[in-house]
Amino acid sequence: MAANTMACNQVRCRVGGFTFIEMLLAVAIFAMVGLASVAVLSSVTTGDRLSQQAAERLQQLQFALMLLERDLMQISSRHIRVQGEAPRKERLVGGRFLLESEADAIAFTQHGWRNPGMILLRSELQALGYRLQEEQLQRLYTLYPDAVTGTEPRVQVLLEGITELEIRYLVGERWEERWADALWPAAVRVRIGHAELGEIERVILLPDGNVQPAESNR
Repeated sequence: MAANTMACNQVRCRVGGFTFIEMLLAVAIFAMVGLASVAVLSSVTTGDRLSQQAAERLQQLQFALMLLERDLMQISSRHIRVQGEAPRKERLVGGRFLLESEADAIAFTQHGWRNPGMILLRSELQALGYRLQEEQLQRLYTLYPDAVTGTEPRVQVLLEGITELEIRYLVGERWEERWADALWPAAVRVRIGHAELGEIERVILLPDGNVQPAESNR
């Protein structure tokens, strides 16, 4: 009787337990599931980070284009100075390598820089320039439109990774490569080459007040 009981207990032990091979298989399966979960989580995290970076680049691009369009829409008829030179007859100047740019550049004055009560130590007119330097789209400005000769403008970096900056000026049906006139073109076309976003183009209409007539010979 005692022998039968002992035999039954041994059988129960063998039936209710796990072998070493079964334990190894369970551990291996658990490890594979864990690795797969880590891979999925890493992929999701990487995708989310890339999406955020792409969204940030797009926001920066939209802000840069919005700022450029706003500045041009508020262009002033005031004669400009370029790098502290004497006042010129031109109200808008644009061309290759202007403002030490590595591509096209543009310079003008805008009147949208509000200073209520003249509280701040600056003018309400703002001398502006846009250029490409060190793969950056840079916005240059000074606190006063008639800055002292030798005064370095302040530099605002709008975009990085820029490969090309092309600016054209519309007269009639022609797009001019350069501009230096007391009157303005009808529109300004800006084409930006970005290392990741590709080529972006924006056409900005200028106010009608001082637009160059289409039939005028420049």
